[in-house]
Amino acid sequence: MPHPTATAARTGSPARAAELAALAAGHAQRFPWYRELLLHRGALGSGDLSDLPPVSTGLLGAHYYTADHPHLPDAFAYHTSGTSGGLRKRILYSPADDDAYVAQRRWLFGEFTASVPAGSVAVADLGTGHAAASAHRVFEELGFQAHDIDFTRPVDEHVERLNSLRPDVFFTMPMILDRLFQAGPELDISPRKVMVVGDVAPPAWRANVAKRFGLEPADVLDVFGSIEIGAIAHSCAQTGLYHFHDHIVPEVIDPEELASASEHDRVPSRQEGSGALLLTSFTRGYFPAVRYVTGDAVTGLRRIVHEGREVFAFERVDGRLGGDFKHGERISNHDLTQIMAEVFPGSPFEASDDDGLVVRVVADTVTDAQLAAVRAGLDRQAPDVAQMIASGLVGAVRVTAVGPDGLRSGHAKRRLDLKEG
Repeated sequence: MPHPTATAARTGSPARAAELAALAAGHAQRFPWYRELLLHRGALGSGDLSDLPPVSTGLLGAHYYTADHPHLPDAFAYHTSGTSGGLRKRILYSPADDDAYVAQRRWLFGEFTASVPAGSVAVADLGTGHAAASAHRVFEELGFQAHDIDFTRPVDEHVERLNSLRPDVFFTMPMILDRLFQAGPELDISPRKVMVVGDVAPPAWRANVAKRFGLEPADVLDVFGSIEIGAIAHSCAQTGLYHFHDHIVPEVIDPEELASASEHDRVPSRQEGSGALLLTSFTRGYFPAVRYVTGDAVTGLRRIVHEGREVFAFERVDGRLGGDFKHGERISNHDLTQIMAEVFPGSPFEASDDDGLVVRVVADTVTDAQLAAVRAGLDRQAPDVAQMIASGLVGAVRVTAVGPDGLRSGHAKRRLDLKEG
């Protein structure tokens, strides 16, 4: 489902600058603060990404998330976790924004579930937010019998509901699925396709889910999105990469360069490599999605040709820029999740900074062999951290067993940046 405007912008055609200039001008008309920012930079009318300002959390907190937007009368809002001022973020969608998002999800899920007959049962167990609100519509438009599970109900009720519905297609979140596997009564379903969104789901985790359900790893799809942008990317079993949707132009910027830049500095555009992820969307109208700073760090952004088309792809999401652990040096959330999936397959976990890295995992016990395997995996993936541990500069990583109710993460997402106390 290529979007013609986005495709022109992505492939470096002569239309790129004009399309980007028109996109920025549209946001300037909808958001006066963005127009002032462009005027201040002398960038109004420019179609060069490097001229356009990165849209940071600071800018959005000051001008968008909690501001009134009376000039957008048909807007409807989704709310997410709070800003630094304690207020919940409000993200606006127009009917056209929502239609575009549903179309992007419908295309992706339609391709992924093409072998599942129409009329089959599809269940979404997603919690709250935009993905949860739209899943029912997406599944109905694909011809499935669509069902939702109330996120506020106890996990055992989720299992009972799933065992009753017996979904052929199951859309959930990694942390929710981890908890479902641990619950009683036992989860007894045989989905043909599984999609997950909202948390790190590396290959080892997806392979374990596939094994639990008697599927192939290619039958588990990891979906990357955000409430600000909507549909962003998805895992591809053929290439082993994540592919961006066609409405997206991605960039990566060195996190330190980004952090030190002011609102008026020119930040060069880079569409190859690794770093902080910036996204521009050509289908998002009621959010200023031009060089939006997602807060994610990605590895291996590149352009590839897949099935005769040029697409942007990347290797993996390493984690949130503010959420990676600094245990002497950084430990990637992706690496930690991959290691835990290898050593404790199917077990929910969370990690915290309690005078060093502490991982709490739902298990009866943590054996010496399991602890050694986690430490060896982290040594392999983060050799600088291993050297600092060996030198005695930081302590060894600790792994402790807790009961199913012993995690502080809630039911939806793993907490990988939790402070004790």
